[in-house]
Amino acid sequence: MRIKILIIGLIAMTFQLNAMDENGVKSYMKKYIETKLKSPVKKIDVISSYSLDKLPGWEIYFLAMKVKVKMGNDYREAIVPQTVFTKGDKITLKLMSRKGEDYAKLLKPKVPNRAYDDAHFILGSKDAPHKILVFSDPFCYFCQEKIPEIINLVKANPRTYGLYYYHLPLLNIHPAADVTTKAMHIFQKRGEIDKMFALYDLFIEPTETNTHKILKAIKDKTGVMLSKAEIENEEIKDALRTDMAMKRKLMVTGTPTIFFDGKWDKSRKAYKQYAQ
Repeated sequence: MRIKILIIGLIAMTFQLNAMDENGVKSYMKKYIETKLKSPVKKIDVISSYSLDKLPGWEIYFLAMKVKVKMGNDYREAIVPQTVFTKGDKITLKLMSRKGEDYAKLLKPKVPNRAYDDAHFILGSKDAPHKILVFSDPFCYFCQEKIPEIINLVKANPRTYGLYYYHLPLLNIHPAADVTTKAMHIFQKRGEIDKMFALYDLFIEPTETNTHKILKAIKDKTGVMLSKAEIENEEIKDALRTDMAMKRKLMVTGTPTIFFDGKWDKSRKAYKQYAQ
């Protein structure tokens, strides 16, 4: 976080440039950071970019910058996410709306098509005209309200929506989400979606760390006793790593985070507009 603050503090203003494309943005950011911070930039990836509908001529770029920053006598490598705006010959890290809102906080990358895969599809229709993609933690209070609402909406409108689910256990505040999320993934893979979502109402403290107690609570809720070996399966760990990678790609920071038709649904309400 300190690294990002340093970068923003240095270049949160508009510079005159030649009109640029994706490569121009990467080249300029690399040169500027290395010149001003004296920190080598090993790589810059463009996660996503698109035109801003409400601001003609403006483009937004979501970057992941691999930067080596000096900490004491050593250099520490860090991946720094950064949002950049361009218009013709201008570039800026801070673009404000007329209401004084920072567009960098209002927008996220668009969902890549590969995120809508069979492994994450859970309800509705894969061919539906509208897609809902969620990141959730079963112990998140707001998830416990919002996710059942979304599930019921998709069940009632299966031809209108396709629902895709990504696990995002917030282990620093909900340690019990580790085992619970792995169990959810097992039920998800088996196609036992009702059992998967029954774990949103698990009778156990979110701070519980005893694996046996959590598995017992899962059995009490679903009638299925999973073993420790099942939840520690490498395939499950790989699947959850995939979810974490998508979380980073889409710059997701909390739960529930909802994307509707590829765009971040900040209001968590936009997906409702096509429900019958």
